Amino acid sequence: MKTEDDELGRQLTILVKTFERPDCLARLLASVRNFYPRVPVLVVDDSAAPLDPVPAGITSYLHEPHNSLGIAGGRNFGLRHVQTKFVLICDDDMVFVPETDVRKMLRTVETTPFDIVSCRWLDHDPWRDIPLGHRRFEGTSEIVGRDLVRRLGTASGTLDGLPVYDMVAQFFVAAVDRLGPDPWDAQLNLQEHVEFFLAMKERGLLSTRLSDVVVEHHPRLPKHYYDVRMQRAAYNALWSAKRGVERKVFVGGPFTRRDRLAIYYPALVRYAAGRTLERITRLFRSSSQRGLRASTSRLHLARRRITRIRRR
Repeated sequence: MKTEDDELGRQLTILVKTFERPDCLARLLASVRNFYPRVPVLVVDDSAAPLDPVPAGITSYLHEPHNSLGIAGGRNFGLRHVQTKFVLICDDDMVFVPETDVRKMLRTVETTPFDIVSCRWLDHDPWRDIPLGHRRFEGTSEIVGRDLVRRLGTASGTLDGLPVYDMVAQFFVAAVDRLGPDPWDAQLNLQEHVEFFLAMKERGLLSTRLSDVVVEHHPRLPKHYYDVRMQRAAYNALWSAKRGVERKVFVGGPFTRRDRLAIYYPALVRYAAGRTLERITRLFRSSSQRGLRASTSRLHLARRRITRIRRR
């Protein structure tokens, strides 16, 4: 019997670029399969060692030499191997939740003029894993003189009741043929986000974000990942030279004040309270253990004294 998941799987592939974070990838796969058990998942991996065995949740696994692709090149490479009409671009540190409605994202691409459909992105702290709020990638983006001006949370208009943005998060659904061949600039690697959406805008592609669809971002920064992926300066200089940009100007912050009050600060309080409780529990256990050891020591001493008295 045909199911919605079967139909979705014939139309769309989830494309994941991963690097040196197998635990993150495993967590993502588990969350995907919890909601979409039959949708193809194509993973591109240029970690030092290939996954062995390849997790069951992966439909197609492509391993390339260590750090030979980068983020942009890896997405291009994976896109060439997608066999469905549509693709969902996804990082390895994302987590699907009940509100991650991929079907609605796809319907929006199919039934509206929008080419790229993203959703809200609930960001988390990489060290404490507490929610920071819904990160605002969406907004307008334009080069004014020698400045890149990004207005976060600002739409350039509406279309079919949805906001029109120059830039959204790179968790999105799009038709493979609309993206075109190698849409990410592989030379820019870690700085490809802005360039990708500027190029899409110049080609006339339309982007939007669905406010009632949410995906969670739980980043991890292990040393072997951090040492490679956080070296952004050279790529930033390369992009600045390509576009003739000397500085980036941001209007608005990545998180709204409402999200800070409703999400981040309560989570921070819960985290601090939890850590305090853990410390108190450890101190209590340590104190109890010291008291038990002292009592045991006194008991042994008393037994030895009684033994000596009896021997007399």
